[in-house]
Amino acid sequence: MRNAFLFRRRTLALALIATAFAVAAVGAAVAAATSSTPAGGSIHIFGTSPGTGGGGKALITGAIGDHGTSLTVNKAGKPNSNGSYVKLTLTRGTIMLNKTKLDANVNRAFGSLVVNSATCSYAVVASGALPVVGGTGTYTGISGTADITVSAGFVLPRYTSGAHAGKCNESNSAQPTASLQVVDGTGTVSFS
Repeated sequence: MRNAFLFRRRTLALALIATAFAVAAVGAAVAAATSSTPAGGSIHIFGTSPGTGGGGKALITGAIGDHGTSLTVNKAGKPNSNGSYVKLTLTRGTIMLNKTKLDANVNRAFGSLVVNSATCSYAVVASGALPVVGGTGTYTGISGTADITVSAGFVLPRYTSGAHAGKCNESNSAQPTASLQVVDGTGTVSFS
Protein backbone atom coordinates (compact mmCIF):
# COMPACT_ATOMS: atom_id res chain seq x y z
CA MET A 1 0.00 0.00 0.00
CA ARG A 2 2.89 2.36 0.74
CA ASN A 3 4.26 1.93 -2.81
CA ALA A 4 0.82 2.62 -4.27
CA PHE A 5 0.54 5.76 -2.18
CA LEU A 6 3.98 6.96 -3.30
CA PHE A 7 2.99 6.31 -6.93
CA ARG A 8 -0.20 8.35 -6.39
CA ARG A 9 1.84 11.13 -4.78
CA ARG A 10 4.23 11.16 -7.71
CA THR A 11 1.30 11.34 -10.12
CA LEU A 12 -0.12 14.25 -8.13
CA ALA A 13 3.35 15.80 -8.07
CA LEU A 14 3.52 15.63 -11.85
CA ALA A 15 0.11 17.27 -12.02
CA LEU A 16 1.37 20.02 -9.70
CA ILE A 17 4.42 20.52 -11.83
CA ALA A 18 2.35 20.71 -14.97
CA THR A 19 0.28 23.44 -13.42
CA ALA A 20 3.40 25.28 -12.27
CA PHE A 21 4.85 25.14 -15.73
CA ALA A 22 1.58 26.23 -17.20
CA VAL A 23 1.60 29.22 -14.92
CA ALA A 24 5.19 29.98 -15.85
CA ALA A 25 4.34 29.65 -19.52
CA VAL A 26 1.39 31.95 -19.09
CA GLY A 27 3.77 34.44 -17.55
CA ALA A 28 6.05 34.22 -20.52
CA ALA A 29 3.07 34.49 -22.84
CA VAL A 30 1.88 37.55 -21.01
CA ALA A 31 5.25 39.14 -21.59
CA ALA A 32 4.66 38.69 -25.28
CA ALA A 33 1.04 39.77 -25.28
CA THR A 34 1.04 42.74 -27.63
CA SER A 35 0.24 42.80 -31.35
CA SER A 36 3.96 43.31 -32.10
CA THR A 37 6.93 41.62 -30.51
CA PRO A 38 6.84 42.44 -26.78
CA ALA A 39 9.76 44.14 -25.09
CA GLY A 40 10.06 41.45 -22.42
CA GLY A 41 11.16 42.04 -18.85
CA SER A 42 10.20 40.92 -15.34
CA ILE A 43 7.06 38.87 -14.79
CA HIS A 44 5.10 37.54 -11.82
CA ILE A 45 3.23 34.29 -12.30
CA PHE A 46 0.15 33.10 -10.40
CA GLY A 47 -1.74 29.87 -10.87
CA THR A 48 -4.31 27.59 -9.28
CA SER A 49 -5.55 24.09 -9.93
CA PRO A 50 -7.42 21.33 -8.12
CA GLY A 51 -4.04 19.63 -7.62
CA THR A 52 -5.18 16.33 -9.08
CA GLY A 53 -4.09 16.71 -12.70
CA GLY A 54 -5.72 18.14 -15.77
CA GLY A 55 -4.06 21.53 -15.66
CA GLY A 56 -5.29 24.76 -14.20
CA LYS A 57 -5.60 28.51 -14.59
CA ALA A 58 -2.72 30.94 -14.92
CA LEU A 59 -2.21 34.71 -14.73
CA ILE A 60 0.92 36.68 -15.56
CA THR A 61 1.63 40.28 -14.54
CA GLY A 62 4.60 42.57 -15.00
CA ALA A 63 6.22 43.24 -18.37
CA ILE A 64 2.98 42.12 -20.00
CA GLY A 65 -0.28 40.57 -18.85
CA ASP A 66 -2.16 37.53 -20.10
CA HIS A 67 -4.06 34.53 -18.84
CA GLY A 68 -5.11 31.07 -19.91
CA THR A 69 -4.83 27.38 -19.17
CA SER A 70 -2.05 24.82 -18.75
CA LEU A 71 -1.58 21.22 -19.83
CA THR A 72 1.20 18.66 -19.29
CA VAL A 73 2.59 17.60 -22.66
CA ASN A 74 5.53 15.79 -24.25
CA LYS A 75 8.34 17.58 -26.10
CA ALA A 76 6.21 17.59 -29.29
CA GLY A 77 3.43 19.44 -27.45
CA LYS A 78 1.06 16.46 -27.38
CA PRO A 79 -0.99 15.85 -24.19
CA ASN A 80 0.82 13.40 -21.91
CA SER A 81 0.12 13.19 -18.16
CA ASN A 82 3.74 12.00 -17.65
CA GLY A 83 5.25 14.61 -19.97
CA SER A 84 8.18 16.80 -18.98
CA TYR A 85 6.74 19.98 -20.48
CA VAL A 86 3.86 22.33 -19.81
CA LYS A 87 1.96 24.00 -22.60
CA LEU A 88 0.27 27.26 -21.72
CA THR A 89 -2.57 28.18 -23.99
CA LEU A 90 -3.04 31.92 -23.57
CA THR A 91 -5.22 34.52 -25.23
CA ARG A 92 -2.47 35.56 -27.69
CA GLY A 93 -0.55 32.32 -28.29
CA THR A 94 1.06 29.37 -26.54
CA ILE A 95 4.17 28.98 -24.44
CA MET A 96 6.11 25.77 -23.71
CA LEU A 97 8.10 25.28 -20.51
CA ASN A 98 10.43 22.47 -19.50
CA LYS A 99 9.47 21.21 -16.03
CA THR A 100 12.05 18.44 -15.61
CA LYS A 101 13.89 20.03 -12.65
CA LEU A 102 10.69 21.05 -10.89
CA ASP A 103 9.30 17.51 -11.37
CA ALA A 104 12.37 16.09 -9.62
CA ASN A 105 11.96 18.50 -6.71
CA VAL A 106 8.25 17.76 -6.38
CA ASN A 107 8.93 14.00 -6.41
CA ARG A 108 11.49 14.46 -3.61
CA ALA A 109 8.97 16.47 -1.59
CA PHE A 110 6.25 13.84 -2.04
CA GLY A 111 8.71 11.10 -1.11
CA SER A 112 9.29 12.59 2.32
CA LEU A 113 5.81 13.72 3.28
CA VAL A 114 3.84 12.14 6.09
CA VAL A 115 0.05 11.93 6.11
CA ASN A 116 -1.51 13.27 9.32
CA SER A 117 -3.40 10.16 10.46
CA ALA A 118 -5.78 12.17 12.66
CA THR A 119 -7.00 14.35 9.78
CA CYS A 120 -5.93 12.33 6.70
CA SER A 121 -4.33 15.47 5.29
CA TYR A 122 -0.93 16.46 3.97
CA ALA A 123 0.79 19.33 2.21
CA VAL A 124 3.76 19.52 -0.10
CA VAL A 125 5.87 22.47 -1.23
CA ALA A 126 8.58 22.43 -3.89
CA SER A 127 10.43 24.99 -6.00
CA GLY A 128 12.39 24.97 -9.22
CA ALA A 129 13.47 26.92 -12.27
CA LEU A 130 11.37 26.48 -15.42
CA PRO A 131 13.09 27.32 -18.71
CA VAL A 132 10.83 28.75 -21.41
CA VAL A 133 11.56 26.62 -24.50
CA GLY A 134 9.22 28.01 -27.15
CA GLY A 135 6.05 29.82 -28.09
CA THR A 136 3.55 30.52 -30.86
CA GLY A 137 1.53 33.56 -31.90
CA THR A 138 2.61 36.68 -30.03
CA TYR A 139 5.01 34.50 -28.02
CA THR A 140 7.06 33.28 -30.99
CA GLY A 141 10.74 33.72 -30.13
CA ILE A 142 10.19 33.85 -26.36
CA SER A 143 12.90 32.69 -23.97
CA GLY A 144 13.63 33.06 -20.29
CA THR A 145 13.23 31.34 -16.96
CA ALA A 146 10.72 31.50 -14.13
CA ASP A 147 11.50 30.48 -10.54
CA ILE A 148 8.32 28.73 -9.40
CA THR A 149 7.08 27.50 -6.03
CA VAL A 150 4.26 24.96 -6.01
CA SER A 151 2.24 24.48 -2.79
CA ALA A 152 -0.46 21.84 -2.60
CA GLY A 153 -2.71 20.46 0.10
CA PHE A 154 -4.80 17.29 0.10
CA VAL A 155 -7.40 15.65 2.34
CA LEU A 156 -7.73 11.90 1.79
CA PRO A 157 -10.83 9.76 2.37
CA ARG A 158 -11.05 7.14 5.10
CA TYR A 159 -11.80 3.47 4.59
CA THR A 160 -15.44 2.88 5.51
CA SER A 161 -15.28 -0.88 6.06
CA GLY A 162 -12.95 -3.86 6.26
CA ALA A 163 -9.68 -4.32 8.12
CA HIS A 164 -8.69 -0.65 7.55
CA ALA A 165 -12.05 0.92 8.50
CA GLY A 166 -11.53 4.44 9.83
CA LYS A 167 -7.93 4.69 8.61
CA CYS A 168 -6.73 7.04 5.87
CA ASN A 169 -7.02 5.59 2.38
CA GLU A 170 -3.57 6.22 0.89
CA SER A 171 -4.05 3.86 -2.06
CA ASN A 172 -3.56 4.89 -5.70
CA SER A 173 -7.28 4.59 -6.27
CA ALA A 174 -8.14 6.97 -3.43
CA GLN A 175 -9.43 10.30 -4.73
CA PRO A 176 -8.77 13.21 -2.36
CA THR A 177 -11.94 14.56 -0.79
CA ALA A 178 -10.41 18.02 -1.16
CA SER A 179 -7.28 19.42 -2.77
CA LEU A 180 -5.85 22.72 -3.91
CA GLN A 181 -2.62 23.76 -5.60
CA VAL A 182 -1.21 27.27 -5.72
CA VAL A 183 1.66 28.33 -7.97
CA ASP A 184 3.63 31.52 -7.47
CA GLY A 185 6.82 32.71 -9.09
CA THR A 186 8.85 35.40 -10.74
CA GLY A 187 11.09 35.47 -13.75
CA THR A 188 12.33 37.32 -16.77
CA VAL A 189 11.45 36.80 -20.42
CA SER A 190 12.82 38.18 -23.68
CA PHE A 191 12.00 37.87 -27.37
CA SER A 192 14.29 37.36 -30.32
